[in-house]
Amino acid sequence: MRTEPLRDLRKNTELLILARLLEDPSVKMRDVAADLDITVQAVSQYLSSMRKAGLVKEQRGKLKPTRRGMQNLQEHFGSLKTEVDAVLRRIMVVDTCVAIAGKSIQKGDRLGLLMEDGMLMAYPRGKSSSKGVAQEAASVGDDVLVGKLEGIVDMKLGTLLIVEAPSEHDGGSKKADIDRAKQQIDRLSPGLIVAGDLVGSALLAKATQEFFTIHAPVESAMSALTRGVDVVFCGTRESVDGILLAVSTLRKETGYSIRSTSIRA
Repeated sequence: MRTEPLRDLRKNTELLILARLLEDPSVKMRDVAADLDITVQAVSQYLSSMRKAGLVKEQRGKLKPTRRGMQNLQEHFGSLKTEVDAVLRRIMVVDTCVAIAGKSIQKGDRLGLLMEDGMLMAYPRGKSSSKGVAQEAASVGDDVLVGKLEGIVDMKLGTLLIVEAPSEHDGGSKKADIDRAKQQIDRLSPGLIVAGDLVGSALLAKATQEFFTIHAPVESAMSALTRGVDVVFCGTRESVDGILLAVSTLRKETGYSIRSTSIRA
């Protein structure tokens, strides 16, 4: 199993040593140890294994990173940057947002923020776990800029119905139980229907008599679900795995669980 860059402490230490050698090939092991807050013996053991791995070599009594060591340095720190950037995006503090005015709002009003039918609504003095201050005046139905945000919006998540279609090698939509799919879709009465792939698009067209294009299906479905909209997602196994992974990731990162049901058509 591949270790995530942030969790690979040994690799990170090796590359910090490489970076230090690149900066100053004459650096003493005790100085490296002091910089990294490890023992001189640990630095010696790291360097020994790094020599065997071809990451460093000795030239004129000085240790220098090899071409392979330089490549590892660039690749690993590039991966670290990507992972750190992703974490920063997830924890980024948002101090303003846009909502729809549920009532007439005056600039400076204290607002309660609520999610209604997939729309973030703002109400003067409304009761909510998420609050803010109107940055401008707005009439009912206007978009309004809200600042000084506090708390977290209570999210009423939508329900997900996954309709798994036969693969193209198993006959695709031609072998699907269209009536069963239609019954389940009608029962949910979703606010959004998403085709995960071409087979899913064909199956949905037969079940609903509507045409479905494919555009960022997983992202579209998850955006609607997190706004309280019920969603039908239809596709073959590969597409279904994509939406299931997104649902699982949301639960791990936020604690929110989306209710979902899967059927095979």
